[in-house]
Amino acid sequence: MWDQALAALGRLYPLPPAMTVWLVAAGAALGVLGDGLLYTPGPPGVNLSLWIASVAAAALALERRMAVGLDLGRAAWLGVGVMFAAGLAWRDAPPLKLLALGCAAVAFALAAYRLDGSWVRRAGVLRYAAALALGAVHAWTAATLTLLEATTSGRPTERGPGRRRSAAVARGLLIAAPLVAVFGALLVSADAAFEALVRNLLQFDLDRLASHVVVFAVLAWLSIGYLRGFLSGTEPRAFSKEASPAGGTAKHLSLGITEVATALAALDLLFLLFVVLQLRYLFGGEALVRTTPGLTYAEYARRGFFELVFAAVLVIPVLLAADGLLERRSRRDALVFRLLAGLQIALMLAIAASALERLRLYRAAYGLTESRFYAAALLLWTGAMLLWLAATVLRGRREEFAFGLLTSGLAAVALLFFLNPDAVIARTNLARLASGPAPGRFDAAYVASLSADAVPVLVAALDSLPPEAQCRLARRLLRRWGPEREASLRDWNWSVARARDAVSAHQGRLRAALGPGQTCPP
Repeated sequence: MWDQALAALGRLYPLPPAMTVWLVAAGAALGVLGDGLLYTPGPPGVNLSLWIASVAAAALALERRMAVGLDLGRAAWLGVGVMFAAGLAWRDAPPLKLLALGCAAVAFALAAYRLDGSWVRRAGVLRYAAALALGAVHAWTAATLTLLEATTSGRPTERGPGRRRSAAVARGLLIAAPLVAVFGALLVSADAAFEALVRNLLQFDLDRLASHVVVFAVLAWLSIGYLRGFLSGTEPRAFSKEASPAGGTAKHLSLGITEVATALAALDLLFLLFVVLQLRYLFGGEALVRTTPGLTYAEYARRGFFELVFAAVLVIPVLLAADGLLERRSRRDALVFRLLAGLQIALMLAIAASALERLRLYRAAYGLTESRFYAAALLLWTGAMLLWLAATVLRGRREEFAFGLLTSGLAAVALLFFLNPDAVIARTNLARLASGPAPGRFDAAYVASLSADAVPVLVAALDSLPPEAQCRLARRLLRRWGPEREASLRDWNWSVARARDAVSAHQGRLRAALGPGQTCPP
């Protein structure tokens, strides 16, 4: 039964038997390296960046070991993943780190999906999703196939001199173990100094040892799984052909223009009704807040913002699905679809503009927060993708949309790293305070809770704050980034190092802001 299962999986993901030993060895090495780098209480930094780069290097080395020509497209996507992983050692904001890991995972999954990296440019969104899903499945499961192949391949009669020598050493250790235990017990009983030496050697923390074993096992398992997928391709060979066995294009579900037009027209009417009936509310701004009884800035700015962002994001898959399902029987069908889809894009862009207007009022009244910043960034990128969808899909160039979506998404994340969102949030809130009296107050506790990316901005602006805000901010900065905080080379981060340097260089000012008692009101 096991042989049949292995044979079936081997046909889907073929790999030379000689590579299984190298895979296991590479996985074990990456597990040991990962345990040494990542076993630290601090957040991930340069350690995780280095480990991800090591996985990429191992993948390319194993591909060369297979005597397979290096595919520049796959190597390029591995390089993209490594560059995004390097962001973990650059910025300290948790959302940016999650985005960096996500982009690295996408790039690694695209590199492993097929042995020819040129497929990425002509693939669709669903193919990208399949590559990501199969990459995750392989990372967690393909190690099982590799280890089974390693244990079942080869026969005793086929063992070379190296394997025979290893087996002999293993038998010798088994024979020596009881002898060492017996004679060791006698020697320990015979001499107190030797007993103390043995006790010191045998003292170890079982919990710490178990945690190291878990970290090593998980990282080695994931490494073997990913490397196996990279060498064989995560796409099953049986499904790698785009065409059906008969040579024609595989049939798929389709809908006529009547069904598609009805659905799109209903959505268009809904969006149009929303825009028309809420036009004064959506674009009324400050005048509407002043003239409407019981309407506060908070209610106006916050209500519906995230719902509008989600609606804008959801329009893209709806229009892609409609385009994919539509059976174009005539030129008129395509024209009707383009008109209805174009109207939907225009209405959604108007709604997105209203959401950005709400954000502007919220920022002016209450300052800026991380959730609002990233939601606005997502909304702007979604608006650009709606325009890109109109320029490609609605013009009959659907094959160009997915690659533009992928590259623009990666570029948007890279741009966020250069913009430094937490520093932008800190500057925005400080500028709002410096502009004069504002409806809301300066939240020193919130800006001090931002990541290390914002610390240089906050330290530089300390003297411009009111005394109470100075005290609260200085207390939190000293507590989080003061000299008493432990630093480790394994989780080193450029922004964290800058924050510590800034606090250390202005430690006198910060402590002076605390006042004579070195305390602040709670």
